[in-house]
Amino acid sequence: MPMKYWLSMLLLAFACISKAVADPQSNIPIKNDPANASQPAFTTPPASLGQPMFSLSGFGTLGAMHSNQTAGDYVLESYLPAGAGKSNEWDTNNYSKLAAQLNAVFSPKITGQFQVVTAYESDGTFAPDIEWLNLKYTFNQDAYIRVGRVGWPTFFDSGNHDVGYSYPWAHPPSELYYLLPIQSGDGIDAMYRYGIGEARNSIKVVTGENTINSQTVTSSSKKMWGIFDTVEYGDTTFHAGYQKRNTSIQYVQSGATDSESEFNDLSFGINYDPGTWFLMSEWIQSRTSYKANAMYVAAGYRVGKFTPYLIHSQNTSGSFSSGSTPSPQQQALAKRSQSSESAGIRWDFRKNFDLKLQYDSVTVSDNSNGFLINVPPNQTVYGSTFYLFSAVVDFLF
Repeated sequence: MPMKYWLSMLLLAFACISKAVADPQSNIPIKNDPANASQPAFTTPPASLGQPMFSLSGFGTLGAMHSNQTAGDYVLESYLPAGAGKSNEWDTNNYSKLAAQLNAVFSPKITGQFQVVTAYESDGTFAPDIEWLNLKYTFNQDAYIRVGRVGWPTFFDSGNHDVGYSYPWAHPPSELYYLLPIQSGDGIDAMYRYGIGEARNSIKVVTGENTINSQTVTSSSKKMWGIFDTVEYGDTTFHAGYQKRNTSIQYVQSGATDSESEFNDLSFGINYDPGTWFLMSEWIQSRTSYKANAMYVAAGYRVGKFTPYLIHSQNTSGSFSSGSTPSPQQQALAKRSQSSESAGIRWDFRKNFDLKLQYDSVTVSDNSNGFLINVPPNQTVYGSTFYLFSAVVDFLF
């Protein structure tokens, strides 16, 4: 077994044992708490005198998803091999995960992160994977640089995508993350924050590389770089980003490899959260040999320990530039399109635990199967509508 599996399992076991004998206060800001809406869910706490050199924390999700679409599978991530529908009437794999994070404080300015996530993978196993592994040098409270495997901050939930407890819904809007599934990269990121009147502005620059394996393709991205800006003003947070990468795609079944393509992605987001309710929206445009857009708008209202919410999300079919000659595989990838209408409720039934119930109505485009997988080659579900029901428990430890 590869060494990373032994290290990952040791960290998970150590985290569970440590939390069983001690329950220190969590340093995990929660998005459902408006005071922490713009903060990442898992961060290295600021170094201070008397703080332990090492600290452990963790998170997990247990959930089930049902779909009435029997011709194909609905999956939460585009690289997963099976989901709810054709393969499983009730799927428990897509949601289920367990993770631990080791925070290290080597000095007041040098800290480290080691995060391991055990979740459903493209090969159908729950093999642990190293999601974050980096060293951070803090110049002051408003500037730092990190080296290693770091999060890729495209969307509001990118930094805490795996931490279900940190966001209101059962899962982030799939149409958005289908278009750009990169969550982390091996490289360097740097952040600088400063004030503009009553507003706070944070600029982050990231560079690195990433590989994503799925049932049908392997996507390798090199020369990745991006610049992201977040402005916080009162109850409103704005987020914008531009990123560029060179990506090659190898098709598993045929072994064919597309020539390296340049991707340019532009994203925007806004979140208004005065405390008792929230309204947020995000949009992304991805440009390569074809251009595609995705977006969502969501709203929720907090009533005690309950947060009912509504979401509309959609993506468009990709349009090729005039004169281009896309391959059949590129055409199939580009034309995938669907939209979702979702309603759900979150119940924070005890400290560090929540229960979420969500209903989704999904409509695929008239010329594609949307993002359904495992649809037989001789069958189509063009233009159809199907539903999903999810029940999820998230927890921190």
